[in-house]
Amino acid sequence: MNLRFEEETKKERRIQVLKEIFWFLIAAVLVIFIAWLIVQFAMKKAGMIGSAMEPTLFNGEDVIINKTSYLMLSPHRGAVVAFYPEQDENEPEELNDSSILIRRIIGLPGETIQIRDGKIYVDGTVLEEEYPFENIISAGRANDEIKLENDEYFVLSDKRADQDDSRNTTFTRVRKSNIIGKVILRLNPFSMVGGPTSTGTAAEGQ
Repeated sequence: MNLRFEEETKKERRIQVLKEIFWFLIAAVLVIFIAWLIVQFAMKKAGMIGSAMEPTLFNGEDVIINKTSYLMLSPHRGAVVAFYPEQDENEPEELNDSSILIRRIIGLPGETIQIRDGKIYVDGTVLEEEYPFENIISAGRANDEIKLENDEYFVLSDKRADQDDSRNTTFTRVRKSNIIGKVILRLNPFSMVGGPTSTGTAAEGQ
């Protein structure tokens, strides 16, 4: 009787162990699948091209873009966003990762933007920015008031001497439909993407 009882007990233990292994494998597969979904559809890796966002982001640094940031909400002022350049309806170009631009949002749809004496005016009021940016020397086309369309954003480089942004007449218009998402992380060195500090390193936030 004791031998039979022990055999039954061992058999039940083996079955229990097999069940635990089975459910562990199911959970592992689900975790891997969910991670794959997040990487494929919620996040995107891109590289910073150029020096326009120094000292927040430097040329060649890899960043992670949250593509779900603006599915329900609109981009907010001060956010660092990634976007594709506006396409020419008559001669559309193929967009790829090398086409991605990264800048900071300053003006929101419907607002009037102007830069005078190195200061940014939003609807006639001086904009107080959260981070310490270098002084703006040239206002470019923002020397005159710019009225943004209902789906248009005004963006600036963090390196304010670099006019490869909405101050430049040849720079792309930034529309919500062109925005990929919010730049949330840089990978090397790993940190949150916020803004420049007085020491030239990225500050967390936004």
